[in-house]
Amino acid sequence: MIYRNVAGRLQHLAGFLHWDADPYLVITDDGKLVWMVDGYTTSLAHPYSATIPVAGVEEGANYIRNAVKATVDAYTGKISLYVFDPSDPLIQSYQRLFPKLFQPASAMPADLRRHARYPEVLFSAQAEAYRIFHMRDAQVFYNKEDVWEIARNLYGQSGQPEPMQPTYVVATLPGEKQPEFLLILPFSPRGKDNLIGWMAARSDGDHLGELIYFQLSKQQLMYGPMQIESRIDQDQNISKDLTLWNQQGSHVLRGNIIALPVTGGFLYVESIYIQATEARMPQLKKVVLAMGDRLIYRDTFDEALADLQSGAPPSAPAGSATASASAPTATPAAPAASAAPGAGQNLPALSEQLKSLQTQAEQLARELQALQKQTEKK
Repeated sequence: MIYRNVAGRLQHLAGFLHWDADPYLVITDDGKLVWMVDGYTTSLAHPYSATIPVAGVEEGANYIRNAVKATVDAYTGKISLYVFDPSDPLIQSYQRLFPKLFQPASAMPADLRRHARYPEVLFSAQAEAYRIFHMRDAQVFYNKEDVWEIARNLYGQSGQPEPMQPTYVVATLPGEKQPEFLLILPFSPRGKDNLIGWMAARSDGDHLGELIYFQLSKQQLMYGPMQIESRIDQDQNISKDLTLWNQQGSHVLRGNIIALPVTGGFLYVESIYIQATEARMPQLKKVVLAMGDRLIYRDTFDEALADLQSGAPPSAPAGSATASASAPTATPAAPAASAAPGAGQNLPALSEQLKSLQTQAEQLARELQALQKQTEKK
């Protein structure tokens, strides 16, 4: 009855774990509301390991595992802790100390298991490490000849380039037939804006915890997010609208650009919103699709997709077919290294992806409006 806040409740019960700051609410098959929270084991004492920043951990960490997923009943407050990484030696020690506190992942009810996701905190830490440790050649690694950066985009109303944040999407991976829930992030070479790598984490079914990497050819360039942003700003029709909407009393909000691997290259999707200074309620105004040398600017996803499908096949930069996918040794169940970005994916599948993205965008806009109304009332 005292510790009713979800984060405070978990911290009081199992403060030896680092708890994710973003609990998410799910609905069970019988209509109950349950909070799900990711728990991490972290350490700064792992030998011969680089320290990287971890969200919520002030000193950073050189060891992190998403060992536990917790559920908190929103009505009764009942907490259940499920071990999703039984090979983690830290969580094994805690299980011996508190044998009744933890349950195996198999004990999680199926209607909750469907909502388990790959956590953004762990994904961001892995992406930070991978941008350096993707170099396998000792000499190249020692000289830091091929360091990557998290790709940048123009987000919000600041108009300044900033590193992209991992994005949850529902999309179909190359070589797969069914869309799935993914967490994605693109990479660029250090000091450049072209696309050099793409990373995705899977969450559905038995694929939970798998990582997929696409490493593109360094010999031939492919447009990166900032280059797409520059093309958007240079387009006469788009720049005219952005200037008009950024007048006194309103301003333009740029959504997080989404990079999706499709046949022949990558498809970029960016939403453009307009928000009045007083009302503070963003409205979806335009959608930009970019693929190869084509840039489509329309009012809705459906219109932009129809334009993409009706025209000639988009011309992607040469070399996109040479991109290869590779999986880390920690994820042996990942697809084989010969898979190429976009293999097996066609425009009908792309249509389903974009419709799913449109539904997500509309849902996020409604949630944002509701939160803003609550803030105004307070």
